[in-house]
Amino acid sequence: MTQLSPTELAQLGEPGAIASLLNLHLQPQGISVSVDREDTRLSIGLYTTEPIDRTYLVNLVKQQLRSLQLQTVKTATLFGYRTGDFTPGWSYRISLEPMSVLSASDTSLGHPQGEATANPSQVVDHFLVCGLGSLGQYCVYNLTKFASSEVQIHITAIDRAPSDNWEVDNLPEMLAGGLIIGNYSKEEVLLKAGIQRCRSVLIVGSDENDNIQTAIIARRLNAQIGIVVRSSRQNLNQLLKQQLGNFLALEPTELPAGSFALTGLDKGTLGLFQVGDRRLRVVEQAIQPGDYRFDNFPAYLLHRKTHRLLTLAKTDPPTPVPAQFHPVLASTTFFQWQPQMVTKAGDWITFIEIAESSQGVSQLDRTSWHQALHQIAKTFQKTMEGSLQQKWSRFWNWMQAQQIRQIVSLGLLVATVLWALGAIVLKFGGGTTWKQAVFASVILLLGGYGDVFGGLNDEFPIWVMLIELIITLASLLFVLGVIGLVADHMLSSRLTFFRPRIPIPKRNHIVLIGLGRIGQRVAALLKERREPLLVITDSAEHAAALQGIPVLIGDPIKLLAQTHLATARSVIAVTDDQMVNLEAALIARNAALQTDREVELVIRTYDQAFSDSLMKFLPDAKALCAYALSAEAFVGAAFGENILGLFRLNQQTVLVVEYCINRGDTLVGKLLAEVAYGYGVVPIFHGKKRTSVEGEATDLYMPPDERRLDAGDRFVVLSTINGLRRIEQGERVPPRLWQLTVQKPLNAAFLLESGNNLSRISGCELKTARAFMQQLPGTIELPLYDFQAFRLQQELGKQLSVSLKPLE
Repeated sequence: MTQLSPTELAQLGEPGAIASLLNLHLQPQGISVSVDREDTRLSIGLYTTEPIDRTYLVNLVKQQLRSLQLQTVKTATLFGYRTGDFTPGWSYRISLEPMSVLSASDTSLGHPQGEATANPSQVVDHFLVCGLGSLGQYCVYNLTKFASSEVQIHITAIDRAPSDNWEVDNLPEMLAGGLIIGNYSKEEVLLKAGIQRCRSVLIVGSDENDNIQTAIIARRLNAQIGIVVRSSRQNLNQLLKQQLGNFLALEPTELPAGSFALTGLDKGTLGLFQVGDRRLRVVEQAIQPGDYRFDNFPAYLLHRKTHRLLTLAKTDPPTPVPAQFHPVLASTTFFQWQPQMVTKAGDWITFIEIAESSQGVSQLDRTSWHQALHQIAKTFQKTMEGSLQQKWSRFWNWMQAQQIRQIVSLGLLVATVLWALGAIVLKFGGGTTWKQAVFASVILLLGGYGDVFGGLNDEFPIWVMLIELIITLASLLFVLGVIGLVADHMLSSRLTFFRPRIPIPKRNHIVLIGLGRIGQRVAALLKERREPLLVITDSAEHAAALQGIPVLIGDPIKLLAQTHLATARSVIAVTDDQMVNLEAALIARNAALQTDREVELVIRTYDQAFSDSLMKFLPDAKALCAYALSAEAFVGAAFGENILGLFRLNQQTVLVVEYCINRGDTLVGKLLAEVAYGYGVVPIFHGKKRTSVEGEATDLYMPPDERRLDAGDRFVVLSTINGLRRIEQGERVPPRLWQLTVQKPLNAAFLLESGNNLSRISGCELKTARAFMQQLPGTIELPLYDFQAFRLQQELGKQLSVSLKPLE
């Protein structure tokens, strides 16, 4: 390698040139280097097979970087990898500002020893947490995960009473601003806590009235502060959002309800949520033989317009793949597979897909007659305009409000048809006048067949008498039957104790124990999916709302004997007492074991440590701490992100996060490949602010890696809390440096398209890519993630002879 002077390197200012200088000093020691630049930050990957003194290594890199005198680079983050590992073993951040000192990253990756940790240029973000119940404690814990050497998280908390029993260990040590005892809905208490300098306030007390009051006072004291409130009052929340601005209200029992419901189904559905006008579903399943979507496919082909691969677990030894395609990953949840890995029957995969939004014929067949009629009416309604459409809509809504109205409407419709038919037959077949025919037809509808044909002297043809007899019989079945149903409805509304009880399911049903806020939401979700359900509650307060679902009211433990536990599919215990939940789960487990069956157990807990212990004690059960799940969503909202939902994947909470890209964000100008593989998140929706993008769709679900983010775009990803932290701080795992060699083609017509593909996939400038293609054969060095590199090789290899290999 030719040695370049620091002056020449400083003039180049390219990652490849910086890597050249570092490799001069580190390659003799068995260390290879990759460098990636992002705005004013450098990300440097250090790869070694043997342990090395980190302090020496960091000081050496710092010395060489400062010798370059790079004017536009302020920080450099070092990532230490052991050769063969996909994730860094340690990280370290160096400030290149004048008179700055070296500071250690406080992540779990490890720290060099013996270095100073103070950083005068460190940014301090102040947060205020009001209410230190279970939810508040987990919010504090998750906020601390966003701290780094560049950003200090300063948390102050307010609670009404002191406590020595914390669910989160060492909670007081996490509060840099201390704990203030007092009523956080008082202005003087908020001022004492320093609300005027806070970036966000999380108001998560159990009293929603105090929470709303505190939010209003907080906005008055700090016009810029972000407000995240615990509140279940949806209408009020929407009004406050319009008035206060930078305001988000979440209900901690609403967010994890989907996780409880879907976990209890045992059908592989992990998450179900709405993004835009589409419903997306996260599914975990074993690949079945002959599955046309997943069986015997390379993994890179499973990213399609309707679904995208999230995880892949091989049951057999995986197919060998080229050694160079072993990704260095920012996520321990997603992308844990190589692009050429071939799926086989029996492999377990997790994927996200677009759920069907249109109703097919099979679903229409399952609906009741009035639902089918409603669908037809809605289609007809779209063709109507103006006030006529509004009148029809109001009439239809009025009729749909009560089932008795629908029955009466059906009876009137049938009576009208029979009346008209009877009158026409009597007029033209019996020779009567219209007046006689109309009134005689009414008598026939009321069962007066003998009155009509016994009281008239005229003789009627036999076919007329037969038709009228059929009309009379039909009237007895429909019209008089409807009158009887109306009378029965009137009696039953007065004598409700005569109403028969809904039968209890006997097999393959779900037993839901507890009907609090989480229980109500879980019941609604399961009812929407038409799952056989039985509910047990100790209070009749909310039971009336569950129409069509059998409910047992009383002591949950005593009532379990009536629920056919031995043949149930799953038991979801979500009462307010976690010991009752545990006892119910153990009873259900024993009942299933007596019949050599397995039952899905979902247990609500209030302590994450207790949940972890239960997972070891009952490996086949799912213990979920509702507040621990919700706290991650509250913390994500505190950093200004919109949380659309959450679900559990591989024992981790995955958030559905919506970003509105603003100027100056760390995501502006990034390819989706850089965001996905660098930050460890999964893009599932990308909406462009502009109306057209060179013929490309502006709103796209499951977008390809080549799309680029711009200010004003709307962007939705699946992310863990660590992914949010990386995006917030711009801490992207650097790509590897690759060498692309392309031979001169026999047909030069492909060069323009190949240059476009090179720029589109790698992210290099279009001018550079086209110039390179015009000078073939040639070699170029590109910083790429492994998935990018594989995609580039696939595309260019269709038309050109290419070779792509990593330089480290």
